[in-house]
Amino acid sequence: MNDISLLIGLKNNLEYSKSCYEAIRKNYPDTEIVFVSYGSSDGTHAWLESLNDEHVVFFYDPEVKTLSDTYNKALEIATKNYVCFLHNDMVIGKNFLSELEKVLPENNLVYYKVIEPPVFAADKRLWKEIQDFGTDFETFKFDDFFDFEKRQTPIKGEYTNDVSFFLAAKKEVLTRINGLDPLFNPMFCEDDDLIIRLRMSGEETFVCPTAIVYHFVSKTSRFSEEYASKTQKIEESSLRNFTRKWGFNNQSKVKKKLKYGLLLDHPNHKAVKTLEIYVDHIYSDFDPTPYILEEQPTTLVDLKEKFRHRHAEFQDDVMLRFDGRKLSDKNLYVFKNLADIIEEKKYSGRNLLQKLFMKPNQFSAGNLKIEILKDKSYELQLIQRK
Repeated sequence: MNDISLLIGLKNNLEYSKSCYEAIRKNYPDTEIVFVSYGSSDGTHAWLESLNDEHVVFFYDPEVKTLSDTYNKALEIATKNYVCFLHNDMVIGKNFLSELEKVLPENNLVYYKVIEPPVFAADKRLWKEIQDFGTDFETFKFDDFFDFEKRQTPIKGEYTNDVSFFLAAKKEVLTRINGLDPLFNPMFCEDDDLIIRLRMSGEETFVCPTAIVYHFVSKTSRFSEEYASKTQKIEESSLRNFTRKWGFNNQSKVKKKLKYGLLLDHPNHKAVKTLEIYVDHIYSDFDPTPYILEEQPTTLVDLKEKFRHRHAEFQDDVMLRFDGRKLSDKNLYVFKNLADIIEEKKYSGRNLLQKLFMKPNQFSAGNLKIEILKDKSYELQLIQRK
């Protein structure tokens, strides 16, 4: 079966792109490679034009776009029934595609195994292992890596709840949910978002530990010359947008999107900046104009729509009441885990005072008062990207 397109997003780092392409072609001369570049300015687009390869499909544009836009375009122009997300700082094993081809017909979503040098913590998983064969293409020990691949003991694949961008999938499965979400600009958290949506649509993630690649680790993203100094801010912004979208973090046990309205007493800039991402609307007498001017460039969410006057008609399903002066780590923990806490409170016992003075749909967590007006969730509406 030669029915897999290798999707590789590019953003500058031309020498990595060239080396990645050459390494693939040595072992896979006829496999379709799909290159997409938005905003590269280092000769990448001229190099793509120079490729005399009938099995390369490419697209480029001078406009700068997100990683999600890049892989969505690659998904759109790929011609095969299966696709595989790769980066240009990877070397794929000689048996990589043949191993994927064994499991893809029966599994719509497959994680392959990533071998990395000890850049991050050595958290060995079925789809990840720490081994050092070099930190770039110039120092990479190709023969040692391929020997390592050859010596691997056959390991049976299994399903996992982990999240990984390093996947192969049936193309139709990804297009059905409209691909990756460009909310995360320029990158980070798009994989968490994608996997949540796929799982909510009924897909399982299968690990194929015998399909092996080597990853130099983020040479075109977090550790690149372009992004190294910006990575922390980009990650923080992406995490805030993930929470805005879902209302929970990826470690939450309860994956429910609830509609929260926050009645915020004694609002202040710090409280608004901290809590805005967790709720759909804030009802207060706070003037949000300075905050919106500061924060709007970091998100596609229309922040003007999130603020309501204190006495405006309440339009959300869960009413939250909080005093902005009481913001603390303990209370912030409650906001971060609202979906889990609400689910637990709904089914836990109530003490005498709660029974006497609070309605059945009311309870407290820390200094936060919670009232469920409508027991409804909306996560399934987020499966298909709008």
